[in-house]
Amino acid sequence: MNFYNHVPYFYNDYYRNPQQAVNPQQILTVINPVVSHGLKEAQHLGYQHALTEAVAIGYLMGKGYDYNTAWKTVESWWSPPGTPTPTPY
Repeated sequence: MNFYNHVPYFYNDYYRNPQQAVNPQQILTVINPVVSHGLKEAQHLGYQHALTEAVAIGYLMGKGYDYNTAWKTVESWWSPPGTPTPTPY
């Protein structure tokens, strides 16, 4: 019995198509800079801020942003307009 044939009709093809299945090792490799950033950020600004920032960066990466663009975008949310982006850890 194939799991993909029993998925409810309202799931999109991404979840039913085994050819588009994700590679867990690839995902962990891609998000490694986000995790590292979050751990360093937690030392300076606390866990709630660090987790919020890391999740927001990961979300933007899931939307297609590369890590640096996602990081700069999220950093800009915490700073007043016109403030330079801080140097990464």
